[in-house]
Amino acid sequence: MIQAFFAFLIIIIGISFTIYSFFYEKKNLILVSLFILFSVLSLFFWQVAILVILPFIFYKKYHFGQFITLNMFAAALLSWFYLNLFFLDLPFTILIAIISLIVLCSLAILGIFENDIRSYLLLSNAIQILFVIVDLSVANFLGEFGPLITIQIFNYTFAGLVFFLTIGMFGRNKKYVYELEGSLFASRWNDVFATIACLSLAGLPAFNMFVSEWLMFIKSFSVTPVITILGIFAALLLFIMYYKVIYFLLIGKTRKKDIPQSMTLLNGTLAIICLLLGFFPHVQLEILSRLVV
Repeated sequence: MIQAFFAFLIIIIGISFTIYSFFYEKKNLILVSLFILFSVLSLFFWQVAILVILPFIFYKKYHFGQFITLNMFAAALLSWFYLNLFFLDLPFTILIAIISLIVLCSLAILGIFENDIRSYLLLSNAIQILFVIVDLSVANFLGEFGPLITIQIFNYTFAGLVFFLTIGMFGRNKKYVYELEGSLFASRWNDVFATIACLSLAGLPAFNMFVSEWLMFIKSFSVTPVITILGIFAALLLFIMYYKVIYFLLIGKTRKKDIPQSMTLLNGTLAIICLLLGFFPHVQLEILSRLVV
């Protein structure tokens, strides 16, 4: 069932970037197809996941569409890789969780002051993957393989897609975060969806990513309060980090952008899912409990 769960996430990511690439970067359709192919292969041979990602990490000459595609597929594949790695019953998992949170906090501080759009998005993605590692470490220590092992990547797939797709539209041909000014006037609805994604990634209550963090705080407190305290501190830093993007999205004026209706519908659907999963946390916990067995 876990394989089917990750296949479902890969399909969502694949469909989303197929639609984005069709309108904005048709050459990227080849990359999307390759990632889907290797992702399916990695579901049967999980070690392949890290081998797929590594060559792309060290290649720097991406178009913007390729860059955001790589980040979302990397999040899913690395989560699958780490999940299988932790199934091997690794030692020192609590130490791994604490170190991951310290690194996460450091990256969040860097993200607060980072102005380059690509570097900012890369930091954001790395932070969410580190949250996955923390969840897996706590679950491994407790011997509890329920919703905790998949809830972070499940929620991040929806919030992350809205974030990367909307920034992928607003941030094309731009280098710095502050150049996102005027997005509200460029496309009002997509700006709203981007704001929802930022608030979710910041871990605010009523949004789906808060449910992931809340579950991690509850479970980790029974292990050691250190993880919970570091996690709460990380959440505060992330609020500041993502608020920066929200601020620039909502100020300034620019000419209206002609956004394809299909992209607006896609982002709107994903944003609504983020809200529904946040407003009804018990629903997603029940779903994940039944799927991940």
